[in-house]
Amino acid sequence: MNRLNFSTQKTNKLSYALLLTVIFTGACFTSLAQSLSVGPKVGITSSNGAGDDLPNNVESITGFTGGIFFKIHNDGLFAFQPELLYVRKGGFWNENPTFNYELKTDYLQIPLLAKFQIPVGETVFPFIYAGPYGAFTLNKQDEGELLFFQAEDVTDLKDFDAGMALGAGLDFELSAFYLGFDARYDIGMVNIFEENSDGEQADIKNRTWSFMLSLGVNLD
Repeated sequence: MNRLNFSTQKTNKLSYALLLTVIFTGACFTSLAQSLSVGPKVGITSSNGAGDDLPNNVESITGFTGGIFFKIHNDGLFAFQPELLYVRKGGFWNENPTFNYELKTDYLQIPLLAKFQIPVGETVFPFIYAGPYGAFTLNKQDEGELLFFQAEDVTDLKDFDAGMALGAGLDFELSAFYLGFDARYDIGMVNIFEENSDGEQADIKNRTWSFMLSLGVNLD
């Protein structure tokens, strides 16, 4: 079996595992839930990277994120919030005016968030959340010299990423709606590049800050 087939099978297994997790967790929370909220989210991202093979002078790039969320809760302190988001990640490396490289990768990201919310009065709800995410590569763009990644082009990027999302924010109740603001840090746990022909793999992972605005509709 060649390396490409092995990588494809591994990605498929991760995809199936993520899908089963979404179905199982959603079913558990839905059986206990009294309320469902749904709505859009939009925001900006600031992304660079981490890892032993990432140079110290990598700069962040700014991108767009947006999608839809589902909040399943029972009017208590805890809620389950799966999301479906478009997220841009990457980084910019500027060694000198002659050599530079910018990587932009678009993902379809599915976070599964456990949300802890504390009511302050009747309309303000501070919250924190954490949970895993899986992300499927939608588009890959590169500009400049591809040097420190030790790869010929961005087709060496993996088709799947995964990690942990941590965040906090505020929800403001507005009758049947609520307005939310949150900041999130995505910690990628998968090396984003495939192995090269020598079987070596660069230790480079995604790191992304996101700042988002959401509008929820309460469906009781």
